Amino acid sequence: MKIRTKVIGMGLMLVVVTALSIVGIAIDQVHILDVAIHGELERFIRSETQKVAENVYLMCRSVQQQQDEELERNLQVAARLLRDGGGLSFSREEVLWQAVNQFDHSRKAVRLPMVSVGGSWLGMDSDPHRRMPVVDTVQNLLGVTCTLFQRINEQGDMLRVATTILDNDGRRALGSYIPHRNPDGRFNPVIDALLRGQPYTGSSFVVNDWYVTRYEPLFDPTGKKLVGALFVGYLQKSLAGLRSAIQDISVGRTGYVSILGSQGGQRGKLLIAPRKEQSQEPGIAATDRQSLLITQRLLQKASRMVRGGGSGKIPVTFEHFVERDTGNGKFRDKLVAVTYFEPWDWVIVAGAYKDDYGDIQKGFDASLSRATFLIFLVALGIVLFSLLAGFYLSRGIVRPLEKAILLFDCIGKGRLDHHLKLDRKDEIGQLAKAFNRMIDNLREVTASRNELNREIIERSRVEMELRATSAQRRELETIVNHSPAMALLWRLGETWTLEFVSDNISQFGYKAQDFVSRAVPMTDLVPADDLDRLAAGLDACIKQGQEDRFSMECRVIKHSGEICWVDARLWLRRDENGTVTHLQGVLLDVSDRKKVEEQVRMLAFYDALTGLPNRALFINRLEQSLAQATRDGRLLALMYLDLDHFKAINDTFGHAAGDTVLQSSAQRINSCLRRNDTVARLGGDELVVLLPGLDGPEQAETVAQKIIKVMSAPFQLESFQVSVTPSIGIVLFPEHGNVMGELLKRADIALYAAKEGGRNRYALFCPEMEQSSKIVGVRLHGRAARPLEPTQSNGPAEGNV
Repeated sequence: MKIRTKVIGMGLMLVVVTALSIVGIAIDQVHILDVAIHGELERFIRSETQKVAENVYLMCRSVQQQQDEELERNLQVAARLLRDGGGLSFSREEVLWQAVNQFDHSRKAVRLPMVSVGGSWLGMDSDPHRRMPVVDTVQNLLGVTCTLFQRINEQGDMLRVATTILDNDGRRALGSYIPHRNPDGRFNPVIDALLRGQPYTGSSFVVNDWYVTRYEPLFDPTGKKLVGALFVGYLQKSLAGLRSAIQDISVGRTGYVSILGSQGGQRGKLLIAPRKEQSQEPGIAATDRQSLLITQRLLQKASRMVRGGGSGKIPVTFEHFVERDTGNGKFRDKLVAVTYFEPWDWVIVAGAYKDDYGDIQKGFDASLSRATFLIFLVALGIVLFSLLAGFYLSRGIVRPLEKAILLFDCIGKGRLDHHLKLDRKDEIGQLAKAFNRMIDNLREVTASRNELNREIIERSRVEMELRATSAQRRELETIVNHSPAMALLWRLGETWTLEFVSDNISQFGYKAQDFVSRAVPMTDLVPADDLDRLAAGLDACIKQGQEDRFSMECRVIKHSGEICWVDARLWLRRDENGTVTHLQGVLLDVSDRKKVEEQVRMLAFYDALTGLPNRALFINRLEQSLAQATRDGRLLALMYLDLDHFKAINDTFGHAAGDTVLQSSAQRINSCLRRNDTVARLGGDELVVLLPGLDGPEQAETVAQKIIKVMSAPFQLESFQVSVTPSIGIVLFPEHGNVMGELLKRADIALYAAKEGGRNRYALFCPEMEQSSKIVGVRLHGRAARPLEPTQSNGPAEGNV
């Protein structure tokens, strides 16, 4: 190919590349602009839906504040009427109620004192046409429902003894009660507030529907004990004005606002729907699987919302999904803003369809397409113009180069006495001058050839020295790689990069190259919390400034996933400015020593024969359980357990058989306990059981019965079957004592009461046992000083052989 063609082609290629670059950049910018427009439109839709959701939230809050003020005034009037009517009183005579749980409609019989107002019994007549004092007066005067409650039990269950609320049969909901726990197991917020002596205002379930309510606690004459409650409220769905205003709101052209229930019986129900969906079944938010999944996602996001501190900002979250249009069956992209109005348990959903804003997007797309086409036409014109200009400009370049080529051929033959004579002021003239200088320099280079040879010899000597140094380094690496300690070099930083690690890292299942090439991150070798301790030790070493080394024990994760312990001995490495840049040192595997230490710890706290906790561990757990029971206000049971006539088994069958019985007994007793209970061996055949977190003494008695039952099965000793029975003494904290020593002493008394009662039974401590001369005088006389020391029964062997 001739140079003329190359010059024209090179120029054309540069122009084409430039034109294509301009077109490519333009197309890329158009794409970026298109994406930005889409993003801006998305933000606009988000802003619109967020404003609508916040406005609906503010509307609800305004109505709620007004209703709360009205409810508070109504409750004050109801309380005044109750006081003026003579107040609430209870007689000694009791009546039997068939109390009905308002959630699951389960029944239970309760006997409660008769409730009177002004000395007149309220009665149990549920006929709504017969007048009932106070509650009917409140409803007639104020137009709200009213209820008087009587407390059932210590848990706070509240029974309706007078009410204007009707059940599904159209009768007064007398005998229905609010349980202290909801069906989902959580505490009822109404009962929780009343037990704390505080009024409750908000949305709550009442008999068979949701109400906006206010509850006021009622106390006995001392003002300390909660005896009942006074209630006023109105149906939540009676907010006609607010419902109509929400239904009239539109987002975009076809978007709308809907209200969902969040908790309890109204969870997932459509409480307020747009007017165009009024034909649908009220209260149903979704019927198909996809809509149900969308509704669940919206409820989950609403449940995680928390109002932000004192800023007053309304929390809003967003959800994007595809929804089928009920009119034409087409799928439409929808963006919704979700917020949660907690006082009424409302999930506010403001949704907009993206195709409502499609005209704006189409206009932008058309403008961008026109701009792209114009840029392409301009680039094509530039290419054609450059092709013509390159043809004419190449003529002035090619002719002088043809003359220069002839001279280059002469110089290539060794004739260095020629010069290129071109008298031009452009680049070709400069090229001729440069070529002439090259000829002169070439003569000088030939003269300095000997000097160049001497430099080559010197360089060869330096290379030999470097090879010798490399051999010494390889020998040192061989020594390090065959030692039990692994050597490493860390570069400090956020990633803890390993710049060097010895090959004996293979003892942990890794290859050195895995870390140096960063194929395996440092966090795969050392757990994150140990890296934090390493960083803390490094900081402390730098701040103290005494020694540039420190040591610690940390864990290492092997390639197989197994955890092992290493002893790390590390040194700091500083640069010329004294700044710590690297950490170098060795890691020695000490896993075997750690295992021995763990075995020593097990021997110190567990019985070697049965594997049960020993005396030291049991006392530690008892102290912790007593402290926890004091904080929680719950019961704790302690059982002293002794195997009846166990000494006879040792004497008859030998100590090996006795050990077998002890081990089997420990397994049987363990099978009767919960995960957080403890059974420990104090010595000999004496065992002790710790039962924390009880609600009543019957739970401890149930466990004792289980132990007696499982111990009734005979034990197999070679070809013999031996029956072993337990005697159990039980004490309760704090009923039978507040101090550990006192509890242990009384458990011991109860144990011997069980033995005196005939063995193979349990006995729950009572003060009369301590007064019994037969028990106290015999048992405590020999053991009062050390109630935890092991003893063995001296009675005859019991059971069938």
